[in-house]
Amino acid sequence: MSRLAGKNTVVSLIFNQDVNIDKSGDLTITVLSPIENGVRHVTDFLVSTQVCEKSPYLKPIIAMAEDPTEICLGEELKREGANKFGEKEGEDTEGVLVWLAHLHELTEEHMALLGLHEISITGIWHAIHMWNVFEHKKDMKALQPWFNKWCATNLVGKVLDLDTARLLALPCQIFDHAVGFATITRYLAYNHTGHIKACQQPKGCNANLTRLAPNDFLGPTNHARGGLKTALTKSLWKKAGDVLRFKQSKCNCWDATVGQYLGALVQLDAFPIEDVITHSSIREILERLKKFKYDWQPKCDICAGIDWLYVIKKTIVDTERYFDGLCLDCMDRSKPKGNCLDDKYWKANASGTGGRWDHRCRIKHNQPTWYVSWLGRDDTRQKLLKGASGGYRPMKDE
Repeated sequence: MSRLAGKNTVVSLIFNQDVNIDKSGDLTITVLSPIENGVRHVTDFLVSTQVCEKSPYLKPIIAMAEDPTEICLGEELKREGANKFGEKEGEDTEGVLVWLAHLHELTEEHMALLGLHEISITGIWHAIHMWNVFEHKKDMKALQPWFNKWCATNLVGKVLDLDTARLLALPCQIFDHAVGFATITRYLAYNHTGHIKACQQPKGCNANLTRLAPNDFLGPTNHARGGLKTALTKSLWKKAGDVLRFKQSKCNCWDATVGQYLGALVQLDAFPIEDVITHSSIREILERLKKFKYDWQPKCDICAGIDWLYVIKKTIVDTERYFDGLCLDCMDRSKPKGNCLDDKYWKANASGTGGRWDHRCRIKHNQPTWYVSWLGRDDTRQKLLKGASGGYRPMKDE
């Protein structure tokens, strides 16, 4: 079915299957989606008038409706002349589904039957926006069990991509999903090429909902990527540097030994890291290193005894273990809550039992993760890093 929408614009209407939020409902809400590629979806939701009248957004719409058993969402004209021809804005159908399901306080089983755990990430953003705006900033915790289930369905054991990771970072942050946030930020640090930037929000969404400012997320994630680059550089260079510093006077093949090693890395486009990192992600570099081969046969026993293949394998393992993803608990504890850093703040961030870096955290992590997750003053971080003895504590938990 088609109809005109605006000046000389033909829109095809696609009628989706009706959604029964309340099988004994007495109100039908018709939702018109935004127009995409000349297509608009129409979905009818069967709901309870009594429940919907508790919504500050729906109550006046129901009161002004000509027919109190039918209302329509998505017909509002765009404001401030954004559309000269009066094209309708539309509402995201998946976002409306989540919003209405939570208004009616549906059970997890009912939500699963309606497909709430399989909606798109864009739908998640719209659900957050609608709950925040339409319900006058009701507590987001009401949506948290649903989001936790969505993550369990769509994140565990699934392969991520960069667009998905960027879009999921904010919802994980809003819903305080520690495992999801760590998974997402770890993926970005290892798989993003170049400086990590904020994603473009889905149209019609307002992201002014975060507990942490955007820089508090992007800065630490980019910091982690920088740490990975430094760790990778040191691991690849350490053995070669030792040969150059200490072996030159002991043999005549040290230069060829090191040269062949570095040459093999360059051939893989895995060295020097400062050059390679401009067009490669950490993950891509690690994958190239797995193809490393060293065919040179040194003339002396000292150089022949260097296991370059082991050096590369250890570099890969150490780099893989370096960063566990940002820790929401460390970020929250370390961010100053007042005008000064008092004893209470210090105690909240002091090391825990056994000096673990992940004490009182919901994810297991090491020192680099704690370090980049820190949002407080650097002098306090350095004091904690050195510990009571004044010396730097081990990087890894044993």
